[in-house]
Amino acid sequence: MPFTGPAEDRQAIRELYDFYADASCRGDRADFLACWTQDGSWWTHYFDLQGREAIATQYDQLMGAVQATIFSGQMLSIEVAGDTARCRAICSERLLMGEHGQHVLTGIYHDELRREGGQWLFHRRIYKVVTEEMLPPYVAFSAG
Repeated sequence: MPFTGPAEDRQAIRELYDFYADASCRGDRADFLACWTQDGSWWTHYFDLQGREAIATQYDQLMGAVQATIFSGQMLSIEVAGDTARCRAICSERLLMGEHGQHVLTGIYHDELRREGGQWLFHRRIYKVVTEEMLPPYVAFSAG
């Protein structure tokens, strides 16, 4: 069964994912980092990071050229066991980078979460890309 454990924990975990997506869309560094444990790790095909400080440094590098972000996700599984959980979520990202175009990704996060101080946080995130492409710069259209 892909959704197990207490309903209140599963709801709190869904809210963490939504908060993360909202922080990503708003480009809010502090809120983005608040989603991670101090010793959290984040792996993608671009990097392998250990600790919130390393994640903060990478966030600054990633978001330096980004003018706007569209980030959305869907939970695929939540399995809660006490103060830990394993989750999977699919996400779509569109990073608008002005004259440098758009970086568009779809992938699946394989996550391990930990409850600390009553709050669910990302402890380990592994991001496996399904599709990735660079597109020309975004052009706004006016309907007349």
